[in-house]
Amino acid sequence: MLNRLCYAIGSISGSMQESDERKFVVAVIKDLLNLCDMKKGKERKGYVVGQYPRFLRAHWKFLRTAPRLQGIKLQLEVVFKLFEFMHETFPGVQQMAVDTFLRICQKCKKKFVIQQNNEPAPFIETLPSHIAQDISELEPLQICTFFEAVGHMISAAGDQKVRLIALLMGLFNEKWNGILRGLACRAEGLTATGSLEVFVQNQQVLRDISLILRVNERMVVAIGTACHAQLEGMYCDMLKIYKVCSDFISHSTSQQGAQVMNLANVRLLRNVKRDTLRLVRSFVDAATPQGAAEMRLTPATIAQRFVPPLLEPVLADYRSNMPQARDAEVLDLLAVLATRIHESISPEVGRIFEMVLECTCDMIKGDFQSYPDHRVKFYDLLKAINANCFQALFYLPEAQLILFVESLIWAMKHEQPQVADSGLQVLSQFLERLLNGPSSIYVPFFKQYYFLILQSVIGVLTDTCHKSGFKLQQHILLQLIVAAENQMLSDAAPKQRVMEFLFELIGKSFPTLNKSQAEIFVLHCFNKSRQPAEFQQHIRDFLIQLKEWGSHESALYEADRKAAQDEQQQLERQWRMQVPGLVPQYDPGRADMDDL
Repeated sequence: MLNRLCYAIGSISGSMQESDERKFVVAVIKDLLNLCDMKKGKERKGYVVGQYPRFLRAHWKFLRTAPRLQGIKLQLEVVFKLFEFMHETFPGVQQMAVDTFLRICQKCKKKFVIQQNNEPAPFIETLPSHIAQDISELEPLQICTFFEAVGHMISAAGDQKVRLIALLMGLFNEKWNGILRGLACRAEGLTATGSLEVFVQNQQVLRDISLILRVNERMVVAIGTACHAQLEGMYCDMLKIYKVCSDFISHSTSQQGAQVMNLANVRLLRNVKRDTLRLVRSFVDAATPQGAAEMRLTPATIAQRFVPPLLEPVLADYRSNMPQARDAEVLDLLAVLATRIHESISPEVGRIFEMVLECTCDMIKGDFQSYPDHRVKFYDLLKAINANCFQALFYLPEAQLILFVESLIWAMKHEQPQVADSGLQVLSQFLERLLNGPSSIYVPFFKQYYFLILQSVIGVLTDTCHKSGFKLQQHILLQLIVAAENQMLSDAAPKQRVMEFLFELIGKSFPTLNKSQAEIFVLHCFNKSRQPAEFQQHIRDFLIQLKEWGSHESALYEADRKAAQDEQQQLERQWRMQVPGLVPQYDPGRADMDDL
């Protein structure tokens, strides 16, 4: 009966007038908290704590209109109740508690950093005194969630952020410094045989380092570039440890082969490497214009302070390691660097291609299944470089530019739709920017690659394995034909030559078509090139005419169908947002209560 009652109460969230809702929610939460104290059974207790947070995080607005003291007392009562549940060992209760604490902090962060009436200090100032006790029985991932919640509190603290970060991270900073002292990392580096042996074999130390890095990464995600002082304090030692981990893994794999990747200490060393990369990636990704302006930390400053000591060990390690030991997080980090600090990273594009592009292509071009994470992140990297470091592509050596184009062509043929679509998107954006640039750049390029790209696009467009990419495939074909139609490529790909090439290609690929059908197709491609909708329909009609699609011709309309569905869902969501109670108050589409 209690389960049904709690579910029913949660389902009507947002459906009442604010004044009525405030009284109702306060009464319900108090009764539920009292019930938690009275109930002896842990299972029921866990269910209750999983239900009442939806009211708490969805109705923080009542704290502004209710009597201040009553609201804050209720708020603190709930938070301290969550801290109590963090010591509960019944399965699921601790996870429920930290998840709820995170959502509360996301929705009402300002309440924790301002001093309330009749309170001696803001809540966040008192948190360090008991934070070690609060997290003492949590699992590592739960500790990360806890500190992400604390980070959201700090994010509302204005010019006090840097001080509060140092205050709240004191526990882990002390542990970090203790590890470094034990390893003599600061004085001599981890080069002495004794220190190195102790480090790589001490699994608990590796777990502690990994946890410290993960906690810092969660704080960066929640706070942003205000963590620069915290990160700078550990950055050099962090990269030193990264290099030690890399060197040990490289040495082990060269001596014993890929089987060492399954050893427990090697897996922990890889975790340390990955956590280091994720921490730097999250910090750089937080360098948005808003975040940079707030902390007066420009992308150029970030590039100057953090990039030079980072690239050399990361890129060298990635290239020198065997494929099984290469971390996909390297590609993710480089993509973020290209996106956020593109002006500073553009001069390094050649080195990135030399040390990352070639060896990654060798990993993934042999089949369509191995290294799935590397495949996706590899094309995310190419997309970021194409969008933000476009000019740098034309300073690449010819061999690397050829590899870039061939990578995009190979991606179009990939059997995994996510990879194929990424390749098509990058190629389409690349061609658009290229054709909008000076002819001195695009004419030499198309002299070498125009017919290769045209043939590859026709190939994937007319096979039966890549139907999901139809819209982008025909768009790339349209870009190529429009360039020829407008006489932009008279020296590289004159219109008459392109028409003859298409005619011959269609005739060879589909011998069942007669010459008149092939000729009509080519002529209409050029005739309809100035009307994209008609061009798309012409390509559809041709594919159906080929009878290669058979009963699958509906797939040609998949993109249009999905666009119509998305539009319908958006309209329905807008309608639901206008009706109180239909969309939960904690839905990501709603603004935080602190912002209202």
